[in-house]
Amino acid sequence: MAPPIHIPPLGWAPRPHQVAIWQDMLDEVRNILVVGHRRFGKSELMLHDVGRRAGMTPANYFYMFPEQEHARRAMMKSINKHTGKRRIDEAFPPGFRIGPVKEQEMVVEVQSAGGRKSIIQFLGSDNYDAVRGASPFGVYLDEWAECDPQALAVLRPIVEENGGYFRFLTTPKGENHVWKQFQSQQGKPGWGVHYLTARETGVFSPMQLDTILQENLDLYGPDLGRALFEQEYLCRFQTVTPGSYYIDILLKLEQSGHLMGVLPTESEPVYAALDLGWDDATAIWYTQVQRDGNVHLVGYEEMRKVSIPGLVKVLKEKPWTYGAILLPHDGAHHEVTSGETSETILTRNGFLCYVMPRTDEVSQIASVRMLLPRCYFHPKACERGLTCLKSYHNKYKSDTDSWSPRAQHDWSSHGAKAFATLAYFAPTLQRGVKGGAFARPPDETMDRPSSLGHARGLGWMK
Repeated sequence: MAPPIHIPPLGWAPRPHQVAIWQDMLDEVRNILVVGHRRFGKSELMLHDVGRRAGMTPANYFYMFPEQEHARRAMMKSINKHTGKRRIDEAFPPGFRIGPVKEQEMVVEVQSAGGRKSIIQFLGSDNYDAVRGASPFGVYLDEWAECDPQALAVLRPIVEENGGYFRFLTTPKGENHVWKQFQSQQGKPGWGVHYLTARETGVFSPMQLDTILQENLDLYGPDLGRALFEQEYLCRFQTVTPGSYYIDILLKLEQSGHLMGVLPTESEPVYAALDLGWDDATAIWYTQVQRDGNVHLVGYEEMRKVSIPGLVKVLKEKPWTYGAILLPHDGAHHEVTSGETSETILTRNGFLCYVMPRTDEVSQIASVRMLLPRCYFHPKACERGLTCLKSYHNKYKSDTDSWSPRAQHDWSSHGAKAFATLAYFAPTLQRGVKGGAFARPPDETMDRPSSLGHARGLGWMK
């Protein structure tokens, strides 16, 4: 007879700094937020909890990371250096697990109470639309600060209806959605909020922490090095997030009144700047150029799996006249559902379109940083877009203790890329185009979309 399977396995126990969190889990607190430093052991703790709950309650469970590939790397491929075993095999061993791990789908089926089974799926928050129609009982959001916060908006009503629970675990990443949650949920019924820094847990000795700090200072300089150390080990919700491209400018805009509830001016045209997607989001910034040369951002929206004919309907439903539709370089590529280019479809439907040539990320980021100080935002209508701009960042590679030169492609990049489209065309946009369903070109001599991109200095930003 096979020996009984114990979940969590015999010999495992929460570390001293994890005991209070584990007790909240045993007490079935509905929402648990853990803000902890690197190497805290958050993921190990959560894996043991999802295994325990899945064995007790037959249901669907989601374990989410910021991105789908992150989930595959962290769960399907990760090896425990102390045992040489895959972490997923340790958490869900044969005998408890039903059959092999479904590697492609990243799904584990386990035995549960009453001879039934539970299904645990690992996935990325960047594909949260894919979970619509699913019915999870428990949801675990790992590296929650880097996850798309809209995933929670989709999942919350489903989990509430099922009488389920959430587990949020993260290291801080600036004053974003985690900061708001941390501030607002402490002490509330149904919430367990835990905040533990490396100076409290004993995972690192004071000497080790001093060494890590000094290494960061040597590598990144005094400001960035200290900010990175304080974020990763002291769990500081930094005002300026290491790796963020735009947050320093955006904070100055907030302080100087640039988030002031600007409304569309009826007599002025609106320019729509896009980043096109299908599985990824299509992002749209709506903007107007003012007499003083400033730019008012009057709206922002995202949509997934919307064809260009569907996008035409979205654009025409708006209550304003368009100056032009500003497309990224792939606006000249064939659209996924029709075989025609996005530019062709939009032009046939009465829109004036300009297509941005392919440019490198360095140039795009520089142009956005140059444009932002001239911008005023409607904070409610542009809330999601502002969150994207604040979160857009290059990636810190912990394995090499260095920054990647490329931007991180995640949920925030669509809004940031759409703003880069706007920034590219900004020097040529003009105000005062009136009349007609859709406006004429800013300069009648520019009769080809590509020419607008080379006409820098002709518009308001000389």
